[in-house]
Formats: sequence, structure tokens, C-alpha cells
Amino acid sequence: MDAKNCGGRTLFLAHTQELVNQATETFRRLWPSVTVGRYIESMKQPNAHVVCGSVQSVALHLDTFKDDAFEYLIVDEAHHASADTYQKILSYFKPAFTLGLTATPERTDDNKVILDIFKNTAHKLDIQTAVEIGELVPIRCIRIHTNIDLTKVRFNSVQYNIRDLESKIYVPERNQLIVNTWRQYVRDKRTVIFCASVKHAEQIAALFQQAGVKAASVSGGMKQAERKEFQDRFVNREIQVLCACDLLNEGWDCPETEVLFMARPTMSKVLYTQQLGRGMRLFPGKESLMVFDFVDNASQYNMPQSLHRLFKLKEYRPGQLAAAPSAQKTAEAELYAKGKKPEALIDWPVDATDYELVDIFNWQEEAEGMISQMEFVRRVDVQTETIEKYVREGKLVPDLVVPISEHRIFKYFKEETLEKYAAQYGWTLIDDSNRKDMFMDMIRQMDMSYSYKPVLIKATLLYADDKGRIKLDDIVAYFRSFYEGRRSMGLPVEKKNSIFAKGGYTDKEAERNILANPFKRFEDMQMLRHTKTLGIVQVDEAVWKKLTNEEKAKIEQICERKINEYFARLKTNLLLNH
Repeated sequence: MDAKNCGGRTLFLAHTQELVNQATETFRRLWPSVTVGRYIESMKQPNAHVVCGSVQSVALHLDTFKDDAFEYLIVDEAHHASADTYQKILSYFKPAFTLGLTATPERTDDNKVILDIFKNTAHKLDIQTAVEIGELVPIRCIRIHTNIDLTKVRFNSVQYNIRDLESKIYVPERNQLIVNTWRQYVRDKRTVIFCASVKHAEQIAALFQQAGVKAASVSGGMKQAERKEFQDRFVNREIQVLCACDLLNEGWDCPETEVLFMARPTMSKVLYTQQLGRGMRLFPGKESLMVFDFVDNASQYNMPQSLHRLFKLKEYRPGQLAAAPSAQKTAEAELYAKGKKPEALIDWPVDATDYELVDIFNWQEEAEGMISQMEFVRRVDVQTETIEKYVREGKLVPDLVVPISEHRIFKYFKEETLEKYAAQYGWTLIDDSNRKDMFMDMIRQMDMSYSYKPVLIKATLLYADDKGRIKLDDIVAYFRSFYEGRRSMGLPVEKKNSIFAKGGYTDKEAERNILANPFKRFEDMQMLRHTKTLGIVQVDEAVWKKLTNEEKAKIEQICERKINEYFARLKTNLLLNH
């Protein structure tokens, strides 16, 4: 409706065909006076007033559109917007207004803050508030304890190692427990079971079928029509249990869902929240959503998400409200205090007097706002090796140490700790206010083990666009031209162990050399970054925007001087060696 009010041509982007189709139908219903087309692999209608397109198809055919073709751009599931494919589109189009939509703003695909991309929050509504005002149904919870041990499962940030996880949870006893739980508690209620993989979903669906329950597994490998048929049969109660992996996490709309089984252990708050959202839509007669958390044994540091961790609830009673309007929660708490079962739980075989305390320690929340060791390196004017050495020697003591696996730990520092050590060791703190000056200092003080750094900077100055972006292919071509030019003139090319001195190298070998040598120090200091999928090197925006033409000319002069000094030394060394 906002796009309609603005009136201009509109592009709606989504990453699945189902979401594109939903958007197309909605635009046609609400804005019937204009043409609404789709832009997907099987159907391309680029000239419609409203184009609903898949990110993949639009990114592959950007040359089909003028960069000013749309006045209003909508990005659905906008937490994906930092991914390369999205960035390719967002950097191409020049709309008057861009709108990002997401239920999980905490997450982006490479841990960037979503407000770095979309700048302002137009509207925000968290789950708890949405339940309070009646936009989503209340949530109840039953915790089912398993005897599965996850304490040794390795993880990276919020993702379990899938092989470790499979070896633990793909066991008949746990799968059977899921089926038995459904038969004990749920009976005729429409239930979605979130599983760890397609294989896991198929195993559980098969067990249900053997027990005479109408169940099916759905996966992204199915054709869209086949998936929709299963979902329609689920809505019509022809299927009672739908077992799925990632397929239903985003964009699936089935308000009739009454029960969710969280049978997939995940440390990701985003993933857990997405799954939870599949069952929270309002539907006539739906008093609440019942969530079954399958609670496996884990350590404090690799504990899976659960409803109680999500809402920070330390006390548990079976079937209790985890999220609800405050008046409703208060009324039920009074019933529990009297040892009575709330009326809404009469049909559920739970004992209202059962009670336990839940450990909701979350190291990720503990680390929120802290600085990782990698970020520590980027915030001070010293090299990675120095920080690593100081940590080993106990000269830098992290505020939080998280054991990820037997051989790997994460180290985090508070902001005040960073400032303390910077003052103690005389390091300069780097931020947007001084990043350009630090960059200029780096250029002036470039150490010259090889000639690569000034050559990289010269290529950057020559090829960077107005946003500081350079194609890696152009940098490789510049390196090849520079060193082969020296070879053709009979000048020293480089030290004899350099691939440029040896000759016969491929562009890919040159690229690896560039990214491993001159690029790394600039990357450590966050002055340059490499976007692998797009093949682009980006100068930090806080640096590039502030560099004047005079400063760029000065950098060029410094690079020329550094190169001349380096090759004068190299020539002298070669003569001495002869």
C-alpha cells in the first residue's frame, strides 16, 4: 500500500519463488490499476509497473533494467541483504526509496548490522509486544528431555558441526521419542516438526507413518507444486504432521498450525525465532501455539536455543505461557500458585504442579557488545601477529573465553579493556574519525619486503569507482602489466623467489599472491576488504569518501618514491651478490 501511495514503478525482491508468488498475488489484489509481473527463471516480465522478482534471476539479468527503472525497491527477508547477490542489486539500482522487511533484524549473512544497509528503522515490533497487542497468538511450552549428549558437538559461532550433530541425534531412540510424544500429547492437532536435515525429516515421517499417523516430509528439493500440495493437504487435515528442515523457516504462511516440535538443535536465535514464527499467526479458535522443546544435554557454551532461553524464563511448568498478554500470564500464575491447571490445558495430559529451574546462560548475549580478538586487531595500529603473541604471553587477558572445540576457543574483550591495553602499550585506536589519517600514515610508512604494496595502491587509485570499489581482475591485470613491463625493459622484476620474477604464472596465481601479501595488512586494518563472490576489492568508505584529489595525488607520489627506492635497493643487492 505504501508503494501504491507513492505511485512509482516498484521492484519487490525475494529469495524464493513462493515469496515472489505471494507478493505478486497481493500486489494484484491491492493495486489492480497497474500491471504486476514476475521476474523468475520460468517467467520474465520486466516491463510491468510492479515487478516481483527472485534475487537470483534479477542479479543475473541486471542489464535488462536501467539503473533508474524503479522508484520504490522492497527487499523481503532483508537480513539476507548483506550477501553478495543482494549487494550487487542494491548497488546497481537507484530508487528514491528502499524498504527492507525482516522478522529477524538481529541477523545478516556476514554479521553486518542491518542498519548499516538500510540506515533507519521505519517500524519495529518484537514477538513479545506483538503477542501483548494481539497480533500474534500466545505461546505455551512443554519441554521433553532426551538422553542425547551434545556436549562434545563442535560448533562455529551459532552453527553446530553437521557431522557431529548427525552422529548424535540420528538415533532411533530420539526419533521414536518424537513420535511417542506426539501420540501422548497432541493427537489430532496439526503439527510441524522442525528436523535437522532432509534425511532426518524423512526418518521421522516414516516412523509416524508406521504408527498409522498421516505424516509427510517436505524439502527444498521438491518441485514447488509438490510442496504446495503437501501444505494444502496439511491445512485440510489430510496430513496431520509435516516434517521439514529449512524449507518452512521463511515465507511459509499457515496460520492453522497449532503445534511446533523443535526437534532440531540450533544455537541460532534467528533460526529458532523463524521456526517459531511459522506457528504464531492468528486463526479463529486458536487460543495459543504449543511448542515442544526437545531438550538435549549440552554444555553452557554449546547449549541449543529453547523457548525459555529466548524469552529469558528461568522457571518452567509444563504448558505454561512463555509469551502472552501480561494480564493473562498473571491470572495463570495465580492458578499455578493454587496447584490448579489452567482451563486452556485441560485437554493436555500435563501435571500443572511439575516445576524445574532452567539454565538460560547465553554466552552469545554475554559477548554481545564485546570485541573479538579479530576485531581487536582491526581497532589498533598493530599487526595480527603482535596481538596473538601478547595473548599467548598473558599480556592481553580476554574478558570472556568460549571453548568452541577441543582445539579452538573464541576470545572477547570489553571496550574499556581495549582502551586500557591501547593506553598501556601506546597503540593508537582506529575509528572512522581517524581512519583516513591512519591510512595516509600506513602509506607513508609502508614496509617494503617486496614491491607489492605500492603497486596495489597505484592499481586502486587508477581503477576505483566513486564508491572505492575495484574489480580484482583489474588489479591482477595491473600487476601483470607492471611486472611484465619491467621485464620487457630489462629492469629487475622482483626478488628471485617472487612469482612475478619467475614468470609463467597464471592470473589465478597472481590473484592469490596479491590477496596473501600486500592485501592482508590493509585488510587487517579494515582499510580494504575483498568480496569474493563479486570479485571486488572495496576501500573502506570512511577512508575513500574523505580522500581529496590532492591527497590521492600525494599517495601516488609516495607510491612512486617507494617503488623507486625499493628497486634501487634491489638492484644494489643484485650487483653485490654477483
